[in-house]
Amino acid sequence: MTTRLLLAAPLLALLAACTTAPPAAPPASTAIPAAWRSPLPHGGSTAALGTWWQSFSDPALARLIERAQGQSPTLAQAAARRRQAEAGAAQARAALLPALTANAQAQRGRALNGVPGNSTQAGATLNASWEIDLFGGQRAAAEAGAAEASAATADWHAARVSLAADLAQAYVQLRLAQAREESAELDTRFAEQTAAWGRQQQAAGLLSASDAALLNTERAVATANRSQWRAEAQIALQTLALLCGERAEVLAAELAPPAVAPEGIALRRSQPRAPAFDVAGLPAQLLAQRPDLAAAHQRWIASVQQQRSVEAQRWPQLSLAALAGETRLRAGGITSNASTWAFGPSLSLPLFDAGLRKARAEGAEAAADEAAAALQARWQQAVAEVEQQLQRVAASTEREREIDAVKREWEGIALRTGAQAQAGLQSGLQRNTTYRNALAAYDAVLGVRAEQALAWISLYRALGGGWPR
Repeated sequence: MTTRLLLAAPLLALLAACTTAPPAAPPASTAIPAAWRSPLPHGGSTAALGTWWQSFSDPALARLIERAQGQSPTLAQAAARRRQAEAGAAQARAALLPALTANAQAQRGRALNGVPGNSTQAGATLNASWEIDLFGGQRAAAEAGAAEASAATADWHAARVSLAADLAQAYVQLRLAQAREESAELDTRFAEQTAAWGRQQQAAGLLSASDAALLNTERAVATANRSQWRAEAQIALQTLALLCGERAEVLAAELAPPAVAPEGIALRRSQPRAPAFDVAGLPAQLLAQRPDLAAAHQRWIASVQQQRSVEAQRWPQLSLAALAGETRLRAGGITSNASTWAFGPSLSLPLFDAGLRKARAEGAEAAADEAAAALQARWQQAVAEVEQQLQRVAASTEREREIDAVKREWEGIALRTGAQAQAGLQSGLQRNTTYRNALAAYDAVLGVRAEQALAWISLYRALGGGWPR
């Protein structure tokens, strides 16, 4: 009895090492501040960012994002990589359990296996094998596969957030280009009227050739601006079609803007207004919902577990194998049966490999260090991105207030000018000049509003898009 215990003691000590300790806490990042330095927007909705698109003033944006989530080739690639990682994790888990294989064969011929004459041979075997995870290498590999699958899932969520943000940015650019095209169309109309007046005045000797040429140059510039924004609208439409996985002509019909007013200065095209949301949480709390950070953290865990798996290969490997089968032989009208079975352990001891296992372990350790550095760099980048977007949101909000006041002033002037021109109190030249100044103020408002919407969308992306942990 004592002898058996002494023999079993080393095996029990090895089996005790099967339990793999969890990895240590992730590397501390000294770059995560205790509070945001930038001004925080307040007064917005505290609803989850995942449903933020439903709050936009333009419902077409939410419909496009929903369609893109189901049709985007980029998102389909991320989903396929996620399934691949999950399949790899399942393979790693399967290595922890015994494997069972059944084999069967039958053949007929002459002198088979040394049996004279014609004979028929048939056999069936059942093989079982199990590699005992003495040092936790297989368990660590399984946990590494699970972490990689979690990282791939986070990558899929990151792709969804990025797709929504990219599509929203393209949509804002499309509506901006369409609105500026309308403004440029009206500006071109008034510039052409002014240039025609200048030619008449020049023919009558009331205007110099230089002044008439200057008016014609302003007409040419207005025409070029109209062509530029028309082209920008088509470029944004192509970007939307690419992101949605649809044909551009289909989206062109769906997203066609209202026609330009035939006369006057009426503006019919609108821009999507981004709703505000609160950013009241601490940096570590808010950034924890970013899927790219979750993916980096899981890949660090996977690299630590992979390092332990590789390290375990430097030590003895123990496996159990079992075999059971039956063979039947028929020759010369006589049938004979034979049964076979076997069971026993197998121990592999690494003695000399010219430093191969040691090199693999050092490589795995370096990979873990790289993943730790990548995680810390990702946190630093996330903090910087949020700070930058908070600054842009604050700046664009302040500019919008100022420029809106200028727009309202010019709108009032344009309305009074139109009324005075109809009453014969102002000339057509004065009216057109005032209208063009009002359109210039309106164009500045369009740019600031688009800038603010893009800043909010970028902040949405920087905060992880409300992805649930």
